[in-house]
Amino acid sequence: MTKQIGDYGEDLAEKYLKKRGWRILSRNYVIRGGEIDIIGFRFGVLAYFEVKARKDESYGKPADAVDEAKIIHMQKTIKDFQNLHIKENKVSVFYPLGIELKRRIFKQRIDVIEVYLKEKPQQINHIKNWGSKL
Repeated sequence: MTKQIGDYGEDLAEKYLKKRGWRILSRNYVIRGGEIDIIGFRFGVLAYFEVKARKDESYGKPADAVDEAKIIHMQKTIKDFQNLHIKENKVSVFYPLGIELKRRIFKQRIDVIEVYLKEKPQQINHIKNWGSKL
């Protein structure tokens, strides 16, 4: 059940980001010891999104689950992504019709997307620059 909630939350977060002009570079980017839910690019910003979905706040706000330990695991995964996909401070961004462009990165950050599933329609809160700077 929890995985289903998480997957649904990530689906909603991806739609939210796309509506706001983000290009999704990867979803569920996994290495041993870490995962990034969504990696996106928009206007020179490369963001690593942690998505937290909750049916209610009995365990606190969704972002409360993104603690220092989670950020450390994300940073390890981010380093892997950077080593594999960023060359000369540029990343490949894919557009419709199979167009791939190398886009310059001006800023990188970790963001949290909170998805409140109890609300109809579901409420989404985008928290920028969560955790330490990259």
